[in-house]
Amino acid sequence: MNDWLEGLTAWLETTRLHVTVQTVEWVVPAVQTVHILAIAAVFGSSLVLALRTLGLAGTDWAPARWSGQLRNWIVTGLVVLLLSGALLIVGEPGRSLLNFTYQLKMLLLVGAIAVLAGMLRGMGRLDRPELNAGGAVRLLAVVLILLWLAIIACGRWIAYS
Repeated sequence: MNDWLEGLTAWLETTRLHVTVQTVEWVVPAVQTVHILAIAAVFGSSLVLALRTLGLAGTDWAPARWSGQLRNWIVTGLVVLLLSGALLIVGEPGRSLLNFTYQLKMLLLVGAIAVLAGMLRGMGRLDRPELNAGGAVRLLAVVLILLWLAIIACGRWIAYS
């Protein structure tokens, strides 16, 4: 797998987009800003869902209503993260693709998306405010927040590893 990533890295470094990202001074800070704002939207929405799932906030709304209200924020945020992250990778492919911390971040992200999908599915059935999630969905809520915190930490740590 490492040979494949090294080949991809070498190819990306030959693209016009890589050269543009490297030479236009404002591109990386602008894309990083968008990336961080998207992380904030996804993490904030996930946190609200988790707190509602745990019965710690937002109990005046049914879990299904929270799920419906925040699903678009999460999906849109994930799409923005994908696009901005891809642009950051093109700009510095060796710093990300070959970095263990980046690879761990991507693995945690896949896990977070799977956990989030399970949690949203569980919340979608709870259509009255007095209904609360069962133990499995509550556990997913805690795991989701821990995963997002680990993803954020890995994202910051990439610069130092």
